[in-house]
Amino acid sequence: MTDLSTLDTARELAARWDAQQTGYIRHRGELFDTIARVVAAVCADVAEPRILDLAGGTGSLALHVLGHVPNGRAVIADKDPALLAIASDLATDDARLQTAEVDLAHADWTEHPAIAAAPFDAVVSSTALHWLKPGTLADVYRALPDLMRPGGIVLNGDHLSYSAHHESTLARIALADDAAMQESTFAGDTDTWDEWWQAVADVPRYAEALVRRSEVWGAELHEAPPKVTLGFHLESLASAGFAETGTVWQYLDDHVVYGVVAQ
Repeated sequence: MTDLSTLDTARELAARWDAQQTGYIRHRGELFDTIARVVAAVCADVAEPRILDLAGGTGSLALHVLGHVPNGRAVIADKDPALLAIASDLATDDARLQTAEVDLAHADWTEHPAIAAAPFDAVVSSTALHWLKPGTLADVYRALPDLMRPGGIVLNGDHLSYSAHHESTLARIALADDAAMQESTFAGDTDTWDEWWQAVADVPRYAEALVRRSEVWGAELHEAPPKVTLGFHLESLASAGFAETGTVWQYLDDHVVYGVVAQ
């Protein structure tokens, strides 16, 4: 068991993470609610749904989904040791949660025991997969049907920027909207990205995880990958064999895309 002070610290950091992330995603709560409600509907007749949160960080989305699917169990999969250390501390107080440290760029990520254990009813992700290189993203989508039951659903809430060349009007509006949201959020007491990571560094318990974080990511931590379009996500899902694909929700360049496994 994790002692109360450790659990409280993990909960505080997770709450601060959520507040910080909201500064970058204006309608993050609505995006999460949409994903959770759809998962609940798909899993309505499943006794104990299995949910995989890809690049799940501290587990924010997984926990939100479980709030709508209380009989479910979730695996939080991520590459980042520091974010997973917080998620692991939270999991000590919630038997529905497991964590899996995996690198989606390596094909063997699907072999992790927590992931390979049984088919998933839903795979979710939030504002993370757009950081994958295009080829890696397509490979991840191709791997998912083999991890899921027939009729299962993938829901990816992601920030998919408009093309500055082909969608210049909306690209300009979205950038201005993002800047206004960040100015409003970070003008108060909400942590910026750097301030949040400093808060983690101030907790001795996570020192080793932070060292490993630098080792695991290396230069990649500071290198943004090429951006891909909404169309690329949908085409990749269709090419991966998903029977149905589309968009569940959108606000400017924030989307929830989905794929349903063939029955």
